Amino acid sequence: MKASNAHDTRSEAIRDTLLLSLKGQMIRIPNLKPLFRHWPTQTSPHVDRLRGDVKDWLNDILPPSKILKALQASDFGLFGATWWPFADFEQLKIVTFFAIWLFIWDDEIDHSDGAMWDDHHAAQLYREETLAYIRFSLGLSNLDPEPSNEIILTFDTIGSAVRKAYSPEKCHMFYEELRFYIENTKQEEAFRIAGAIPTIEEYWRYRLGSSAVYSCLALNEFSWSGMDLPVEFYSDEDVRTMFRYTNVLVVAVNDLLSVKKEIKRNAIDSLIPILVSQFGDSSAGSCGDDIQIAVDEVVTIIDESIKNMDHVAESLTSKYEHADEETRVQVRRFVDGCKAYTTGNLTWSLETDRYGVKNSRVGEEVVIVL
Repeated sequence: MKASNAHDTRSEAIRDTLLLSLKGQMIRIPNLKPLFRHWPTQTSPHVDRLRGDVKDWLNDILPPSKILKALQASDFGLFGATWWPFADFEQLKIVTFFAIWLFIWDDEIDHSDGAMWDDHHAAQLYREETLAYIRFSLGLSNLDPEPSNEIILTFDTIGSAVRKAYSPEKCHMFYEELRFYIENTKQEEAFRIAGAIPTIEEYWRYRLGSSAVYSCLALNEFSWSGMDLPVEFYSDEDVRTMFRYTNVLVVAVNDLLSVKKEIKRNAIDSLIPILVSQFGDSSAGSCGDDIQIAVDEVVTIIDESIKNMDHVAESLTSKYEHADEETRVQVRRFVDGCKAYTTGNLTWSLETDRYGVKNSRVGEEVVIVL
């Protein structure tokens, strides 16, 4: 036990030193929009109506609090309208509510203001009850677990809508992506509790799960009116690879533009701090040029992922060039939907108050003091 405590103390000291070296540093994030210029970048015409419904829904499911105020200020109406710009309103509302639910659910265990931030046992019970209720809500189980947590119960709005639109096989696919997400939040929590800084490989291993992007991608088809792809489509290697690049792009952009918010809450489990810790020496109390090198490295990841996703998308669509016209159209739309996740994420991240970068633009750059 003593050895473990000593290890934890050393890990915490390393994290604290890294955190101290990052605070007050200036970073320059170049204009990322030109990298995505050949991809769909649109906003749903339903954005204002969606904003109203989001506001009402949040007021219905959460009591007045600092958390509610922050969520209302985040403009999740714009989030949904840019991630799913092609959706009819009813589908758009459900996928947006789902995204908000993910933010709320995650903050309970991943935010210092959350009810289970420092209670591993409670967090694990929360995960298990959530998965049991998701199975019930999607019609995959007849056993109602009757969870006491109101956040878990709120999933029923999403689950009932998906159950009506998706076959049991696709509901199961959606559930499996949610299970993967929830299990990876446990890995993320383990690093945080241990005080250890993950390697970049370890980070990507759990972050591509804990980002919940795969769960959102499982509703790409749901968001398109009349789309009905065979369930085997989702096992295609090109589809899985396209999902991975979509996920990498969302995470990388998020980690760039949310870094000030994360450092402010003393969190360093994101790309910039991890890269600095791996190729820099923060022991002197300053990370110097290393932090800008880390920013540039993440921009390179974004650029290369876009190019790789273009190749995969071309490979996928070419497989269906001899299919009937309806199938070809649906595959192209599915690809456009994946691309819109990434461009929508960039648009929203630059505009939302959640990350505090809206007023940090200097010319085409975003200039942030951590």
